[in-house]
Amino acid sequence: MPTIKDIAVRAGVSHGTVSNVLNKRGNVSAEKIQLVEQAARELGYKINAQAQQLRAGATRKVCVILPGIGICRYSDFYTGLEETLRSHGFELELTCTDHLVHNEKYAVKKALSRNPAALVIISSMVRNKGFYTEGNHLVFVEQKPKNLPKDAVVAAFDYEKAGRDMAARCVRQGYKNIAILCGNSNDSNRKTFVNGAVSVLDDSDCEYRCFACDDEMSLLESFYILNEKAGFDGVIAAGEEDVRFLKKALDYCPGRSMPDVYALCSKNMAPAEGIIRYSLNYRQLGRRTAEYIMRDYQGREEEKAAGSLELDGSQIQPAMIRMENEGFLAEPLPSMAVSASHADTIHFLTIQNSTSQAIRFLLPKFSQETGIRVNMISVAYDELHTMAEACCQNSSYDLIRIDMAWLSELGKRLYQPLDENAEAVKRLKTRILPNLFKNYSRIGEGFYAFPLDACVQMFFYRKDLFENELIKREYFETYKKKLQIPKDFAAYNEIARFFSRKYNPDSPTRFGTAVTFGRTFLAGCDFLPRYRAGGKSIFDPNGRVNILTGEMREAFESYLETCSCSNGEMYQWWQESTRQFSEGDTAMHIVFSNYASSMIRDLGSRIMGKVGYANVPGGQPLLGGGAVGLSVSSSRREQSLRFLEWLYRRDIAEMICYMGGYIGSREIADNLEIQKRYPWMEHMEQAFSSGWRHYHTDGNPNFREFAFEDILGKAVRSAASGTQDAETALRRAQQECDRLFGRE
Repeated sequence: MPTIKDIAVRAGVSHGTVSNVLNKRGNVSAEKIQLVEQAARELGYKINAQAQQLRAGATRKVCVILPGIGICRYSDFYTGLEETLRSHGFELELTCTDHLVHNEKYAVKKALSRNPAALVIISSMVRNKGFYTEGNHLVFVEQKPKNLPKDAVVAAFDYEKAGRDMAARCVRQGYKNIAILCGNSNDSNRKTFVNGAVSVLDDSDCEYRCFACDDEMSLLESFYILNEKAGFDGVIAAGEEDVRFLKKALDYCPGRSMPDVYALCSKNMAPAEGIIRYSLNYRQLGRRTAEYIMRDYQGREEEKAAGSLELDGSQIQPAMIRMENEGFLAEPLPSMAVSASHADTIHFLTIQNSTSQAIRFLLPKFSQETGIRVNMISVAYDELHTMAEACCQNSSYDLIRIDMAWLSELGKRLYQPLDENAEAVKRLKTRILPNLFKNYSRIGEGFYAFPLDACVQMFFYRKDLFENELIKREYFETYKKKLQIPKDFAAYNEIARFFSRKYNPDSPTRFGTAVTFGRTFLAGCDFLPRYRAGGKSIFDPNGRVNILTGEMREAFESYLETCSCSNGEMYQWWQESTRQFSEGDTAMHIVFSNYASSMIRDLGSRIMGKVGYANVPGGQPLLGGGAVGLSVSSSRREQSLRFLEWLYRRDIAEMICYMGGYIGSREIADNLEIQKRYPWMEHMEQAFSSGWRHYHTDGNPNFREFAFEDILGKAVRSAASGTQDAETALRRAQQECDRLFGRE
């Protein structure tokens, strides 16, 4: 096998230069990086990751010991743990014990010999008899054996609450004889689960019986349950595996029927298969455990660097990682004052987009649950504005979705005001991201609408390019600064030039960025974050709209510089510019978040797994998407609110996201399956908090936001397309503003 010395000879550089390049450190020129990488490829050299780690003086290995990876909740936990740790440079080693204590002891001894950063265990022990000791950075998941070391950390859900919740629902459903299938009740989590269920059932009129056994004997217990003479009308199961045993037993019990089954389940997309799920997000538990391990490890490394004693885990973080239970995903909607019948129909006007398409697929489910039919009419953007204006006079629709930019102009004439103290409205508010209400619900002091498919501009970039050592070095040699996520538009334009072959023939991409200005309101949206980043109002002290300012001219100049780093196409919609980015021709892109999913869905995407995301430069992203409210003409208030509550129910909101839409549910943030598909959703709440759209217009009652964005967009489009110079375009825009928003 070739050595570092062989590579140095082939590349014509020193041994130290090769070492620095291969270990990604040191001040090495772009030219020498290319020479070393080429020589390594030619010689077939492969870096030894473990040796590299040892040379760095750090052990970034995490050992994981599970009863078995085939158990759904353990598989989900490991997935969340592994995805998070590997993305931060940690290596994982997995061992399965088959629930056998002697296998666990062997696995632990082997793992500790590796000197891991942490040891994560789902233990099969009931009591620790001196086997687990302090100072080994132990994290116990789900189970808590007795007599753990003081510095051990436990990561778990509230199993007692889960038992109480499931038993309480059985009581509400009117069951009279309930079986509790709990597996090995010596396990700490199952014991607390049973205690929770029993505490509720003891205070009810229900009869119950616990079926506890080793996991291997759950099939036998299932036969006992199905052949009970009195007959059970409900089963509370401590896991999905128990349900499978019940169903297997049913195959051999002709003439028997399955009682209603309530089961603790790991949160996932799989069909419910006739059971009522109580969800625990094990994948998120894995992620939270990984985050703890990384903080603990970093704290110890910082202590070592400072030359002081190493801290144990209990001094870095509390000794408990407590996860909230997600609970029942599909709680029935509360009863209505107005009874629903199949004759009830809600008429819903909305826009054609990925969210409305997803909602349409799910409407039969709503009708099945409530008996209410939804007649959804979805139209194009331009047509929707015309129809919404007409609906202010007379409307046959009950619910109308409009662009949130039209809310201040149309909202009070279009919608019924909502009572924030009404129970349905209060329930809805608890499910929606709280920082959306200001821009999507309120007009002045009144509450008129709910966010529907809210979105926000975000910055997307080619992570593979920004993290490439050779490209980073070339950028440093060109600009004498590090290549990093741009904080302002001056830095954005500088990076865009670097990645444009027009200015840099060696660029790996043809264009530095993409712009979208083919339609006036698109051009206005594309441009406005630049102007807003300067902190200057469009109104003068007298309330007059004034865009002939130095700040506006600078923003125009910045935007035109960006255009010079694009392909110059006059894209008519955001999907077109996003497709250019997904095809790999562009290094960076700013687009509304609801169009970013096409980066994943496009079959021709060349950037899957390579996309990074952040807030837009300047920190002033534009908000977009729509708000939905009750039409002033509607007489179906209760039915309409019930439909909105259903849309924001966790399982429905998640299904909409799986299909590429978005409902601004505060519970989406904990769904790691969705985040893995669309990773930028993790950043959405933070992006919304800095987003804006509405202007403070108290000094000018004639001002209309949507009309202003259209006027400004015309100027942007004219300048960007070269039909007018920037100054002429701005002066014409000022004249139109004076005509429409004048004070006289």
